[in-house]
Amino acid sequence: MNKVTAFFALALLAGCAQQTTTSREATANPEVTKPETATPDQTTKETDIKEPAPAVVIAPVPQPKPVVKPEAKPKPKPQPIPVQKPAVTKTDDGKLILGSEEWVWLTQPKQHIRAKVDSQAQLSTLGVSNIQAFERDGNDWVKFSSGGKSVELPVERWLKSKENDSKQAVVKLRAKLGDLNELTEFALTAGQGIVLGVNFIRDVAVVDGKRKFVQPKVK
Repeated sequence: MNKVTAFFALALLAGCAQQTTTSREATANPEVTKPETATPDQTTKETDIKEPAPAVVIAPVPQPKPVVKPEAKPKPKPQPIPVQKPAVTKTDDGKLILGSEEWVWLTQPKQHIRAKVDSQAQLSTLGVSNIQAFERDGNDWVKFSSGGKSVELPVERWLKSKENDSKQAVVKLRAKLGDLNELTEFALTAGQGIVLGVNFIRDVAVVDGKRKFVQPKVK
């Protein structure tokens, strides 16, 4: 009995001594706890965190502006057409106003011929071609071409040239110009056109050299 008790007492003392030794070793050589090092897979997972996707901003759809109709403006009143005064073709005392050029109607050769009005010329002249003098019933006649037409007229008188012995036939032609309808003497000359002299415009017309074709064409 005493042996058993003694055996247990020794065993207890040995256990206490061993525990004391272990505690001293643990105190003298404490183990340093190393921090856990993340494995490569863990690092990749931690750093490979995707940033959140930026929010999609939807621009508002522009709404069409309402069409504003302009206010209807009142139509302007039509302006009255100015009344043009008719061109003055006569003087206050009833004489015709002639420009420096006029259209004259000749009953022979029945056509309008452009005429020059010359208040310095005493006798009117008519330009013709192919002048031929002949006799008919004992009277002097003359044949000539005017405006491409052949005309035959009796000779009223002859004008002698001061430079030579040539003669110039003077005939009578009915000429119409404006209100004038005159049987007028014309001296036949080689050429074209008409010159209206004093014998045509005397006492019935005045000349305005700044104007042309004042009188209308008449037949």
